[in-house]
Amino acid sequence: MRVLGMALVALTLSGCANMGFNSNVSPAGIKDYYKGNNVALYGRDELKGVNYVTLGTVEGEACQVEANEPPPKDADARADIRRRAADLGANGILLDRCIRFEDMPGCLEQVLCSGQALKVSE
Repeated sequence: MRVLGMALVALTLSGCANMGFNSNVSPAGIKDYYKGNNVALYGRDELKGVNYVTLGTVEGEACQVEANEPPPKDADARADIRRRAADLGANGILLDRCIRFEDMPGCLEQVLCSGQALKVSE
């Protein structure tokens, strides 16, 4: 009986030997997703006495396209604005505001964040 059990385990494991793993996430997509991680969000008070250069205005968005999707999250819009700031070479953002809109073209509901991309001295 024990030999039969071991044989079944061996057959089961060998059947998985040629199995592969497919993902819809590309290496470039992963890199793009995480590139905003080094961009900090700042408030005006936090920047007092800090040396920084403003690189430009940036916006980030989160959008609910279909009614069966969850509503857009502020956190997703902030992550988007951080990625866009990283594209400008920023390591910080002075976040102006995040506003929620309904019935926008292409979105049932949308969160739009705006701010200034900053290069903050370390």
